[in-house]
Amino acid sequence: MPLYDIRCQHCDGIFEKRLAIAAISTDIPCEYCQQDTPAKPMLTAHVQLKTNYKWQPQSKAEQLAGKGITGPGTDKNAARNSVLHNCKGMNCSVCGL
Repeated sequence: MPLYDIRCQHCDGIFEKRLAIAAISTDIPCEYCQQDTPAKPMLTAHVQLKTNYKWQPQSKAEQLAGKGITGPGTDKNAARNSVLHNCKGMNCSVCGL
């Protein structure tokens, strides 16, 4: 038996119920208010998202702070100091300097 999402007409509660196809549209008790409500399955749909563009960072600074950053420390060979990262200079694992 399939599992359906049913919305109660009296209390707007949503609950799951396994029902035979023959039992659809018959009255069943609501799990919340205990009143009989028609076993009318909610309309749900499968949604698929398609991404055409995936952003990739161009530098370690952009990876750290996000796309389109500007200002001190964002030059490729500059040290980066921010709330998130305090660059130690040579052999920095974040900046790659």
